[in-house]
Order: sequence, then structure tokens, then C-alpha cells
Amino acid sequence: MGYDFKDGKLVSISNGLDATDHRACTGSPSESLLKSVSDYVETYLEEQMNFRKILLPLNAKPSQPTSYIYVSDNASTSKKLLLLIPASGQGGPGVWAPSVVVDKGLDAGSQIPYIKRALSEGYGVVCLHPNGGNVMTDGKRTSVKYHEDSKQHLRYVWDHVIMKTKASRIAVGANGDGGGAVVDLMSTRPKQVRRKLFAVALSDAADNCFTSAGNAANKRFLNIVRVAYTNAT
Repeated sequence: MGYDFKDGKLVSISNGLDATDHRACTGSPSESLLKSVSDYVETYLEEQMNFRKILLPLNAKPSQPTSYIYVSDNASTSKKLLLLIPASGQGGPGVWAPSVVVDKGLDAGSQIPYIKRALSEGYGVVCLHPNGGNVMTDGKRTSVKYHEDSKQHLRYVWDHVIMKTKASRIAVGANGDGGGAVVDLMSTRPKQVRRKLFAVALSDAADNCFTSAGNAANKRFLNIVRVAYTNAT
């Protein structure tokens, strides 16, 4: 891609400049560069952190469009889980925002620091992909069944992956409207969520998520478990 990572920062292979300095001359990052950043992080998850890629929907036919998530090797057995949800239109699994990775490095724009800390404290980790619901098939954009938006994606992952694990305590880190997907889950699976969810960290639009939490019981619960912070990336 003409760039590589050095000490967590993206640098130009041709001149060694930090990507931010190099981009001052070349303009905004291209779509191919942003995709390369996401691909790099996914490869890092697989090769350096032993994460596993799960295609969704489960048991999809070969001809069926699929999305995916990444899970740590202890995700199915750990008593504690951390779910990480980027905002719509931005990151993929392991990435909050690829443009932030380009400008500020992996520590700021990726989920890797959160993942490392969670694993060190005995958590299993699930990196969701709410932006994987539309894929190219035969040159056309095709929706992935059950994953058309972040809310449907989280519902499916909760029902078919999270609830199959041994986790009794679940924490969520969500960026942007990823928080809205958590609120939706509280409304559609209230008993399960209140039994298992013990912490929610929301970045950007956190107050909007709280406002849209719906009934009083949801708002009380979210007020107890949430930690709101702004501009986390």
C-alpha cells in the first residue's frame, strides 16, 4: 500500500515520513489505503493475537453473502466478555476508525490497546463488524441477511454467538451509533441483557444513546452501567 507501520505509526515506505506529514502533500487518504489499514489490523488479530474469524450468518450457503466478526481464542470459555462495536460507516473488527489510524496511529484508531488489556485481565473479546452488512456480489451491492445495520448485527451476534458462550459478565465498548445498537439490544432482549451486562463505555453521541434508551427501566439500567466519554478516538 506504499505504507507500513513503525512503532504503531503509519509511515511512507518511499520516504519514511509519518503518514500525516506525507498526506499533507498527497491529500486525503484513499479508500484503498483505509481498507489496507483495516486489513492490517485484522491480520494482526489473527497472527499476533490468535483471534478467529467467524463468518455470519452461521452455516451460510456458499452462494450466500456473508459478514464476519473476530473472537479471541478464549471467547467461548471465559466468564467475562468484552464486546467492541465501531460506529457505522467507519471501522471494521479491531478498528474504531481507519482514518484515525492513518493520522494518529494504532493506539488511537484501533481497538488493539483495549483488546490487550482485556485479555490480560482474563476477558474473552468479540470484535463486531456492523459495517459488513453490504458486500459486493457479481459487481452489485448485496445485503447480508440479519446484518443489514448495526442493530440487526448486534442482535444476531448476541443470539447466535454471545449467548452460546459461558460468559456471565459482559462489558461493551461502543463508538457512535454502536451505542444505539446496545440500547436496541436492551429493549429487545431486556432480561438477558440486564442479567449479563455490567458495563457499557460509550464514545461520541453517548448522550443521544441515553436519551433514546426508551422506557424508564432501560434508562435506569443504562445510567448504572454506562461510562460515557467523548472523542475517544
